[in-house]
Amino acid sequence: MGRATSVYVPVDGNAVAEFHRHGHRAPILVIRSGQPAAWVTLTLPERVEAGHVEFARALARSATRYAIEVEQCWRGLPCLPAPKARPRAVAS
Repeated sequence: MGRATSVYVPVDGNAVAEFHRHGHRAPILVIRSGQPAAWVTLTLPERVEAGHVEFARALARSATRYAIEVEQCWRGLPCLPAPKARPRAVAS
């Protein structure tokens, strides 16, 4: 994967995750948190392709896993086992 940039955004009970769509334009996902507010916005180009759908589904899986892990920690329960690696699709 190479080098990557990491962004740390602390969240609390006031943090918000929002979905926006304006007419026929591509959807937008916004995460707002902190004081001063930090906004993380995920946008798509106007033409949505298969790779964008794959990314959105992977994001949903990761967000679901994150929510489960946060609740496990909050309840004092053990962490879930590490997920199995998902095979990557091969372009033909």
